[in-house]
Amino acid sequence: MNIIDKILNSINNLPTLTTIYTQLSEAIDDEYASNQRISQLISSDQASSFKILKVANSPLFGIQRKIESINQALLFLGHAEVKNILSTLSIVKQFNTRGDSHGLRPVDLWAHSIGVGIISRNLALISGQKKVDNYFLAGVLHDIGKLIFLEFVPKEYMFAVEFAENENIPIKDAEKEILKIDHTQVGQLLAEKWKMPQYIQDVIQYHHSAQTPKGSSHLLSTVHISNIMARIMRLGFSGDNLVPQPNMMVWDEVEIEKGDLISLQEKIVNDFKNAVHTLLVD
Repeated sequence: MNIIDKILNSINNLPTLTTIYTQLSEAIDDEYASNQRISQLISSDQASSFKILKVANSPLFGIQRKIESINQALLFLGHAEVKNILSTLSIVKQFNTRGDSHGLRPVDLWAHSIGVGIISRNLALISGQKKVDNYFLAGVLHDIGKLIFLEFVPKEYMFAVEFAENENIPIKDAEKEILKIDHTQVGQLLAEKWKMPQYIQDVIQYHHSAQTPKGSSHLLSTVHISNIMARIMRLGFSGDNLVPQPNMMVWDEVEIEKGDLISLQEKIVNDFKNAVHTLLVD
């Protein structure tokens, strides 16, 4: 079995997201489902409830009062944001966050992705977006393909990381050379298997170029810029130490000034530390 077949088989054999996430998605999509019904559904999973409350009370969401119940989380954050938090928690559970795989720690890849999620949400807020509930999830998932590589072909992936370093090339190019497939492709396949929304699939597949065949979007452009910022700020490790050039066409789409990026740095670092501790530490 070649490497590509091994990776694709591993994706096919991954379980679906947790039952609680599936049930919650169905309930939220049901216009007749009450807050009480949704709250009871989430509260039936104590571990998820505890984590959701920890995330909801983190500085990331800037809620001025303490959220003490799932019902309050639904009220102050909204159904979509709570669903996205649960989605993030469910996906983190699917992959190893501990240990050291041939010199590369999964927690460092996760930290980079969380950093991109933090920056994406902050940029969306500062650019005046009214609906920002998808930005954190999109940022967290943009590099999910790298976690697949590290989980199922760790030795081969380390070859790719070493090749990227030795040749001073982006990890995406090294993946193509060593594995014959890159993280954007396998990440999109996993998102498709998990029935993630198309805009999430697009972010995973096109975050390097910020352009889909149908054009760009504010969400995709924001994750593109956030990925570069996370590299500059050294939030986690993304597989190589290069800082790619941004697609300059997306600046108008994102609608932020370079001075805004500088003013956000302290908040981003604080949000990042809290989110990494909340999502990756039991």
